[in-house]
Amino acid sequence: MRVQIDARFQDERDRFAFHFSCEDCVYFDAGGARCAHGYPVAPHRAEAFAPEGAGEGMFCKEFELV
Repeated sequence: MRVQIDARFQDERDRFAFHFSCEDCVYFDAGGARCAHGYPVAPHRAEAFAPEGAGEGMFCKEFELV
């Protein structure tokens, strides 16, 4: 699911301590920088949601909190 990466999103992410990126997912293999299910990780990584980024972050339907 695509989200608009704007000031409101950044504020709510910080205020509510949301976790949603690959780095927080049980299916993410940090050593190999890949998803255990084979999904592309670039749009789901933390940097895709950064305020200085391109604003191309997407929520993953397979996300499972560690």
